[in-house]
Amino acid sequence: MFPFSLTHPRQNPDVARQAHNSGYELIAFDAEKLNVFAAQVRYCEPHWHPAPELITVLNGCFSLALGQRSVELAQGDMLYINAEEVHSLRAEVEGSSLVTVQFSPGLFDELHPIPGLNWCTQGRAVDENHRQVMQRLTHLLTTLVEHHAPFKRIAATYMLLDALTEAGEPDQRAESSLREEAMIKKGIDFINQHFDQPLSLSEVASHSGMSYSWFSRLFKKVSRYNFKEYLTLVRLNKARTLLRDTRIPITEISHSCGFQEHKYLIAAFNKYCGLTPTEYRKCYFSRQNSPDAELAPGEDCLCLPLNPKLIELLALSNRYRSAL
Repeated sequence: MFPFSLTHPRQNPDVARQAHNSGYELIAFDAEKLNVFAAQVRYCEPHWHPAPELITVLNGCFSLALGQRSVELAQGDMLYINAEEVHSLRAEVEGSSLVTVQFSPGLFDELHPIPGLNWCTQGRAVDENHRQVMQRLTHLLTTLVEHHAPFKRIAATYMLLDALTEAGEPDQRAESSLREEAMIKKGIDFINQHFDQPLSLSEVASHSGMSYSWFSRLFKKVSRYNFKEYLTLVRLNKARTLLRDTRIPITEISHSCGFQEHKYLIAAFNKYCGLTPTEYRKCYFSRQNSPDAELAPGEDCLCLPLNPKLIELLALSNRYRSAL
């Protein structure tokens, strides 16, 4: 099981291509009907998906934008993210890691709808609901690591969902907030589909149906960056993919990703990755024959194995959180 950004969507190719240039994430679920992954993460750009999600911080500290809210999560903190809710994440401490459970929409039906919840442990004392969620998350991970029988794994999944519905309060975001979030999503989609062209904040705001100042203010809340920085990061991410997966000359990559000149791509790499495009490409290919032990320069995510050590890390984070 891998993060949604690393999975291959099973939809038809036209839908997959459209989603690839969108903030909407297509998640491929296996027979478990959930994705579970652990990772060291530096930054995850704004996105949304039909799967509700539970995040637990294993160590370090993360800053999240959840819709228009900002949340700071420390070791042992947990957060439920609703289906279709736009969110982004940034590590505030180097080496920060988390474990995430994404629940397939296939787990729900008309009689058992996807829970719409407001639940976050940040700033709260550990109570019985928190303990129940952590206990059932640990049990679910154990059933996966130890390859328990399928019915035990699916039962553990529903038991975790039950604990979450007991712990959380009904999601009561105002209609005005949901409309604004829909507009921001429209703007993010537009940027992701036209990043290789000259783009201005005015153009994106107009496409989203918002004023320049209104869009600018809300966009920074959601993405954690201003428009110019975010556009540079989108172009940088596309360039990193081409540097890893192709042998296309770097000058050609810079133009195909929307950088007007080669020097702007180099400047972006130096600023956000701490190395040049050439160094990044060399580092990536030099790591192909050796297992990644730590998050490499220029990368935003390193997957951690689902094994007994992960269960130990989760237990350690729980003890740390309970001791506060």
